[in-house]
Amino acid sequence: MIGIAAELIGVHPQTLRMYEQKGLLRPRKSIKNTRLYSQEDVELGRYIQKLTQEMGMNLAGVRKVLDLERRIERVEDENRSLREELERQSVEHGKAVEEVHRSYKREIMLLPRGEIVRSMRRRGI
Repeated sequence: MIGIAAELIGVHPQTLRMYEQKGLLRPRKSIKNTRLYSQEDVELGRYIQKLTQEMGMNLAGVRKVLDLERRIERVEDENRSLREELERQSVEHGKAVEEVHRSYKREIMLLPRGEIVRSMRRRGI
C-alpha cells in the first residue's frame, strides 16, 4: 500500500502519486483501486529518490535515465541472443566443414608417381 511503500522509500505518499502520474512508477491496483507496490516498485522508488536527491536530477532527467537503462537492457538481451545464435551457427558450420574434409579423404586415392605420369601421357597432358 502507498503508505507503507512511501515509508520504505523515505518519501511522502504524495511523492509516490506524483511518480505514478509522471509514469515513473506503475504500481498494480487492487479491485478496490488501492495501489499495491511490489518489492521492485519500492526498489525503483528508492532509485528515483537517489537520482533526484543525491544526484540532483529533475523528474524529466530521471525518466530519460530510466528509458535509456531499459533500452540498454533490451540491446544487451538482443546482443546475447545474437551471440548465442552466432555460436550455434559457427558450430554447425564447423561440423559441415569437417564433413566436407572427411568426404575428400574418401575420394582421394594415393597412386605411385609413375602411375600418375602414365595416366597423364595416355590422356595427352
